[in-house]
Amino acid sequence: MKLTFAALLGLVLPFGALAAAPAAVTVMTQNLNAGTGLDFAVAELMGALPPGVGVALTYDEIVQSNIPERADMLAAKIAALKPDLLVLQEVSLWRTGDSPDTATTVLYDQLQLLLAKLNARGVPYDIAAVNTISDLSLPMAPAGALRLTDRDAVLYRGDLRPPAFHLSDVHANLFDATYALGPLEIPAGWISATVHLGNRHFRLVMTHLQSPVGGDSSAAEAQAAQARQLIADTRNSTVPVVVAGDFNSDAILGSRGRGPDNTDIAPLFLTAGFLDAWTVAGSGDAATWPLYLQDQFPPAPFLARSVPYERIDWILTKGLSVVAAERVLTGAQWPYYASDHAGVIATLQF
Repeated sequence: MKLTFAALLGLVLPFGALAAAPAAVTVMTQNLNAGTGLDFAVAELMGALPPGVGVALTYDEIVQSNIPERADMLAAKIAALKPDLLVLQEVSLWRTGDSPDTATTVLYDQLQLLLAKLNARGVPYDIAAVNTISDLSLPMAPAGALRLTDRDAVLYRGDLRPPAFHLSDVHANLFDATYALGPLEIPAGWISATVHLGNRHFRLVMTHLQSPVGGDSSAAEAQAAQARQLIADTRNSTVPVVVAGDFNSDAILGSRGRGPDNTDIAPLFLTAGFLDAWTVAGSGDAATWPLYLQDQFPPAPFLARSVPYERIDWILTKGLSVVAAERVLTGAQWPYYASDHAGVIATLQF
């Protein structure tokens, strides 16, 4: 009897071993929290505070928010979990100067702080992409200026290298729909990349959608338009898709959705064929926001205790199986949280 090569393999390998072994990937989303919700600066912009006063209050608030400490706390949690991919929102760069045109002195760079803290813990991460969403510089009272560069980012674990892992087709984008706040256009965006795990690959999309604004339906309309643009952009993908980020929309639907972000974004994605990793994993009703409140009036203290009541941080998937999904909390008690958002981490599998 003549044995073929395939038959010889069958003698030494168990049935099914020729098929590719399941490949898993862990994705974590985390809003870093810029240190302020910008309520004071917005109040000044709308004429409710004298010129420069709202910006000065914003400066005081971000200093009191302990950004370097919070970066270290978050780095400790990430180093323990070691997600393969880390998608970040509100990756703020705060700068100061004598005037809006000269505000180039770095006060806090949340991206570099986090990377340095991770490196110090022996779990380095590399940057796949940074999306600069907006750049705004405003005068402070009695002098000087404060500048905010709002960014999103995608990072990957530094020990992951080809051929086992690499990224391609990395793009940073801004949505067509924006929200007008007085004279300002507030943009939002997303980052996309193809993630290769050996000979398998999927498309990763991270986003931070527009937040609803009470009494102004145009903000929710912009949010819905942004969600529809993401869905349209991924509709014809020939590979699995993962969409992760801060959606500013409560996934706790129906009567339990009682917060300011009770918009109908989740049904748009579910109808388009996406699965909510949290729901599939049976992770329960735990919420991700707000772990604390910001911009308190009067502005001393700037922060207040809160029990989270919305789940606005999501990981969605189409074409990958959900192995696990859980909330990521840093710190044990008030006010020791790395952000006003809990993170979410999910393990997904081909």
